Amino acid sequence: MSRPRRDRAEVERLRAERRDALRVLLARADRGALSRAEAALLRAHVEAELDSCDRARRSAGGQQAAVRRLQHRLDAAEAAIVEAEQRAAQAEAALAHHTA
Repeated sequence: MSRPRRDRAEVERLRAERRDALRVLLARADRGALSRAEAALLRAHVEAELDSCDRARRSAGGQQAAVRRLQHRLDAAEAAIVEAEQRAAQAEAALAHHTA
């Protein structure tokens, strides 16, 4: 079952909030001042960022595969155009030879 998609602006807003909180929590961790609740929040934010990164990586992989498929189709179409142009030139040459 898939999750409902969030509005892109909402996703970006949540990501910005999470990253801001991460910076604060990491600064507190550097000073050794994290409470248990803050440590749990830090873990939750890091896990959310990792999940987001994994989704983006999977999406990018799918997009790259689609681009490769389209490139193969484009290559085949270009080859067909070259072949059609060659046949047209041959037909024009044969027609010119017969009418001359």
